[in-house]
Formats: sequence, structure tokens, C-alpha cells
Amino acid sequence: MKKIILFAILLAGGITFASAQSTSEPQTVATEQVAATDGYKEVALTDLSDVIQAAVKDLAGDTFDVKKVEFNEEKGLTRVTFTNKADASEKVTILDKDGKEVTPDQN
Repeated sequence: MKKIILFAILLAGGITFASAQSTSEPQTVATEQVAATDGYKEVALTDLSDVIQAAVKDLAGDTFDVKKVEFNEEKGLTRVTFTNKADASEKVTILDKDGKEVTPDQN
């Protein structure tokens, strides 16, 4: 008799434990990507002035490929991301409306 009661208690505990695990939902963490709001918007190089296009082509030369071109209309600055053809490293350059390089603290 004691064995039957002990078995019933263990069985009830096992069923309770199993049902508690199967009904619990996995916790998910909501993440939100926030875009940098620095005023630059991606544009095509051909959308920019001939002066900027020439400056970008001169800077790229035979060493770099142009990866991304962004323009800040408010400041009149163009940010160009270059990729080194040899080692795939990136270089970011900021140009003013005259095609001259600007240091980050000047923009």
C-alpha cells in the first residue's frame, strides 16, 4: 500500500513538472536598431557635382574602390567610404563642396 501511494505521489509530481516545462514560453528580448542620425544620406556618386566626382576619383586612384557615398545637405559635406583593394581595409573621407578634404572636427 505504501508503495502505491509513493508511486502515485511521484507520478503526480512528474506530470506536474513535465506540464510546467512544456507550457512555459521561451523568453525573447526585443531589440531595436537605431539608425545614426548624423544627417548623411546615401547617394550615387553621379548625383553629386563634377567637382566632387573628380575629387573622389582622384582620391580613389588605383588603390581604393568607392564603397559608399553619403551627402549631408545641411552642412554641404560629402562622406566617402573607400575600400583598399589590397587588404579590404576601409578609409572614410569627408569632402567640402569644393572637393577638399575636411577633418572630422571641422564638420
